[in-house]
Amino acid sequence: MKRIWILTVVLLITWTAMAQKGYEIHIKIAGSTDTSLLLASYYGNKIKLVYTAHTTKPGNFVFEGKKALPGGVYMAVSPKKVKLFEFLINKSQRFTLQTNVANISMHLKAENSPENTVFFNYLQSSGKIYKEVLALRKKLKQTDTNSPDHKKIQENITALRKENEDKRMALIQSHPGTFVAKLFDAMWEVPAPEKTVSTDSLYKFHYVRSHFWDHFDLSDPRLLRSPMYAQKLNTYFKQLVPFQPDSVDHAIDEVIARARPSEECVSYLVWYFTVKYQNPKYMGFDRVFVHMVDQYFAKEPINNTSASILKLLVERAAKIRPLLIGNPAPQLILQDTTGKFVSFYDIRKKLTLLFFWDYKCHICKKQLAELVPMYPELAKRYNLAVYAVNINPDLDNWKAAVRNRHLPWINVNGTRSIKGNFSKLYDIHGTPQLFLLNQNKEIIAKQFSVDQLKMILQDTAKRQSVK
Repeated sequence: MKRIWILTVVLLITWTAMAQKGYEIHIKIAGSTDTSLLLASYYGNKIKLVYTAHTTKPGNFVFEGKKALPGGVYMAVSPKKVKLFEFLINKSQRFTLQTNVANISMHLKAENSPENTVFFNYLQSSGKIYKEVLALRKKLKQTDTNSPDHKKIQENITALRKENEDKRMALIQSHPGTFVAKLFDAMWEVPAPEKTVSTDSLYKFHYVRSHFWDHFDLSDPRLLRSPMYAQKLNTYFKQLVPFQPDSVDHAIDEVIARARPSEECVSYLVWYFTVKYQNPKYMGFDRVFVHMVDQYFAKEPINNTSASILKLLVERAAKIRPLLIGNPAPQLILQDTTGKFVSFYDIRKKLTLLFFWDYKCHICKKQLAELVPMYPELAKRYNLAVYAVNINPDLDNWKAAVRNRHLPWINVNGTRSIKGNFSKLYDIHGTPQLFLLNQNKEIIAKQFSVDQLKMILQDTAKRQSVK
């Protein structure tokens, strides 16, 4: 009999464990007239729809599924796509949330979910403090800055903020090992030290940067499903990473290293930076895209990357790589208007401007009209030559355009070549396209317009004079 009893217990435990798989979340909103409710989650800088619950009894909803949901911050969203409230999902995924339409956030309660109880209690307390601070701010604006009341109100605001911070710290300390504690700890911003090192004027900056991730675990997918993950990344790269491609590459590598061993977090970050820099707003930052392909896609499996997508990424990086700033410009030997073949590598000037254009292109016409009158001065001041490559195979109309527009530089046709396919070598898919080369024919600027040329030449001259 003992063996039978033991077997029964084992089966009961196994059945119970199996029954607990999946999720079942009841949400009751008193006073609601809605018959549907959306379950959504954060995912980095996006919001993903998870489930839509329908009911015949307004205000009573059930989100359920056979597979457990990944932990994170989720939200209940109305049929009109309005976020009603946020809540946490972690290990326990069978619970009930209740509230009232009169004041959804302040009436939130959780059953069978201790972490949500702690979460709601703090948010409600913080909400009350926030209202008090708003009222005091309003009062402060109406108070004379020289009066004793003004100082008193400021002190009250400071005290309320400290009270809120103290409550958050107490929550973190009293609930160790919980997601709710980790979530609130992740909100903590490392303050700059009051004391500085006299020999290092950037000591505070370096301190904040080196401690920026102290409270934030980039390897926790639950934080990836919170609004903070993308916010922290944005703050770090915008405020603490020097605005240079090499510095960005280095910072990306550091951040991704912190996200390991989570395959999901690493994959998210790789895609986040790849998308961000695939069509960069600023010159030279296409180097970051190439870095992402070479350092990550080419070396390890990245989620959501099919063989065809990987092929496209590798091919795109291969096209961009030779054109990165600092690289020697690909050789072209093209026919000029007299029939002679000319290479820009034979130009003995400090600077060479490659100008790809089409006589039919309206933007090209405008930019050429700007460049022609300023060219003599720029050529003299900066020792500049222009190597203008027309991409249209109609030689007669091209030559006529050169004559009619009085283009006073080296004019060649890209379709008449004895070395180099201009469209492939320079990734030309439209015109105009400009590349500025130094004396060694290395690319020092690209993808700019004529109205930016003067400034680029000035900056280049300053850098050369420093050297």
